Amino acid sequence: MAEKYEYDLVIVGAGSAGLVAATYACRLGARIALVEKARVGGDCTWTGCVPSKALIHVAKVAHAARTAHEYGIGAQDRNLITDMTRVRAYIDRAISDVYRQETPELLQDEGIDVVLAQ
Repeated sequence: MAEKYEYDLVIVGAGSAGLVAATYACRLGARIALVEKARVGGDCTWTGCVPSKALIHVAKVAHAARTAHEYGIGAQDRNLITDMTRVRAYIDRAISDVYRQETPELLQDEGIDVVLAQ
C-alpha cells in the first residue's frame, strides 16, 4: 500500500520560479512538495542564467584588459591568452556556488519535500 502524503501545495519544477514559490509558501506555513524531473535549479542554474552571466563576466574582464591602455594602464604585450579550461572551471565554480544554496538537502531542511524523478 502506498504511503499517503498531504500537502497544501505541490509545485512542479524546481527552477527559479519553483524554488521561490516553494520557499515563500513554506515560510507562510504551507506544507510543500516540490517535484523536479531533472536537477534542482533548472535551466537558470545549469545552462542559462548562471553560466551565461559568468561567461559575460569573463568577456568583460578580457575587454577591460584589451582596452586598459585607453585609461593609461598598459602592459608590454596587449595580446591576451585565453585558457578555456580555466574559463570553464570559473563557470563551473559559479554554478556550484549557486547550487550550494538550493540543494535538495537544504530545501528539505527548510521543510520542503523534494521529489526528484527516478
